[in-house]
Amino acid sequence: MQNIKPKISVIMPIYNCEEYLKEAVESILNQTFTDFEFIIVNDGSIDKSLSILREFEQKDKRIKIISRENKGLIYSLNEGIKLSQGKYIARMDGDDVSFPERFEKQVKFMEDNKLAVCGTWATVIDSFGNIIKYYTYPPIGNNRIRLYSFFHCPFIHPSVMLEKEILEKVGGYKNYKNIEDYELWTRIIYKNNIDNIGEMLIKYRIHDNQITKNNRKEMKLKGLFIRILALWRFIFKF
Repeated sequence: MQNIKPKISVIMPIYNCEEYLKEAVESILNQTFTDFEFIIVNDGSIDKSLSILREFEQKDKRIKIISRENKGLIYSLNEGIKLSQGKYIARMDGDDVSFPERFEKQVKFMEDNKLAVCGTWATVIDSFGNIIKYYTYPPIGNNRIRLYSFFHCPFIHPSVMLEKEILEKVGGYKNYKNIEDYELWTRIIYKNNIDNIGEMLIKYRIHDNQITKNNRKEMKLKGLFIRILALWRFIFKF
């Protein structure tokens, strides 16, 4: 029997996400667009995350679990991508929630507009799921996104869908801890069509355990470096 590849490979690395994991997984399994594989990389969790995943694995054959010792987010992302079979890679985090129409709308938008990368806006929630604010900052349109990249990260990472072929061509995620996505976009967006959908298609959770909240000073310094790098790559198309 011929192996039919899925349209989308969902890549979700997790580490100690037991509090939010069930809701995150269910939000993917309940997508209106169903042609996907769900690759979940358990990056050495020491809580009940793996047992939660095993329960889902028994119920849905689209789920593929990788579980091993802790190797970090960047390693986990590249590992998941290497094993993926889909035309598109959809990012997801174990503490966020995707709206049911997210994949359906992103696939259509990407194919209608021949995009390499497609992000969305987000509803920001706290640890209890309460709405804090709305992220409508990622700009719309190629030129606006490229200009914005000189000052800020132009995509909300867990909202992004991108072509696997493009991701492999640029060499995947590099070892830029906490800003791996920002650096990646600087290798893609100046040579390819990219865009954001101006709709809230994910719930982006902010809570005390996030790395980005605990390393603000380091993030600012790294962000400055990436902005300079973005300008360099734009000028020289490097």
